[in-house]
Amino acid sequence: MFNVTTIKKTVKNIFILTILGIAQSCANNNDNIDLLSQAQTAYEVGNYTLSIQLLDSLKKTSDNLETLKKGLHLRTLNQEGIIKNEITQNDSLISVLEEENKLYDGKFKYIKHKDMVEGYFIHKSIVGDIEITERTIIEPRIDENDVFYLVSYLTGRDVKHTRVKLNTKSGSVSSNAVAYDKAQNYRYNSGGITYESITFSNAQCDTLGCFVANNANSKISLVFQGKKSYSIVLNDKYKKAIAETYQCATNKTRGKAAIKKRMFLENKLKLAQKQIEQTMIKD
Repeated sequence: MFNVTTIKKTVKNIFILTILGIAQSCANNNDNIDLLSQAQTAYEVGNYTLSIQLLDSLKKTSDNLETLKKGLHLRTLNQEGIIKNEITQNDSLISVLEEENKLYDGKFKYIKHKDMVEGYFIHKSIVGDIEITERTIIEPRIDENDVFYLVSYLTGRDVKHTRVKLNTKSGSVSSNAVAYDKAQNYRYNSGGITYESITFSNAQCDTLGCFVANNANSKISLVFQGKKSYSIVLNDKYKKAIAETYQCATNKTRGKAAIKKRMFLENKLKLAQKQIEQTMIKD
């Protein structure tokens, strides 16, 4: 049996534990209020990432429904802010690319012959070289989808090349290998002269265009590699043509991607604003 003293001690202990529990609960609640306040301040100064991090901490520590509701609504406001920032940055990129593309206005000519399925754009400075059969060079082009690619031409050298390489004193870069298939890689002999040509897709030669653009003021050697190898030095006209063709195509491609992203962000913003309305705490 419990005596009176034991009962009094038990009641006292329960009372103390209850008081401590209430105190701890109040302390936790105050901490959560502080977190919410800090998250609100971070949002108001535009530090949306920090605000969300504070709200993540709040979610882990609070079980107060009212506080969590406020936190959820503040999170949607932060998401709206982040998306608006992305839209601003993306719009800035579109503007920059549009200005840069003006530099290439009038510098390219569209080429399409009757036997071609699709045409392409070529730098006007090398248009006159197209009809020259006996040439050894890489020709930069932009397809109808604004994608950069290269065509190699090798005349009078039985190299049987499958790739091309560019060299400078500071480095080098190679295209992917394209096996002889009488289509993308084709060869023929006319009047005892050998002709070799490869059409390199963007994925197979994009690094070459970038390399020339970054080294246009350096001496660049073009090497045709196959069973043998043969090299020439790119002249200034072709270095400029390759660099500007690559830059123009890259800008146009990036511009298309930025415009597409703009549409995506606008839809994302509408969804965020809808969530703001849904989480708004009504009086």
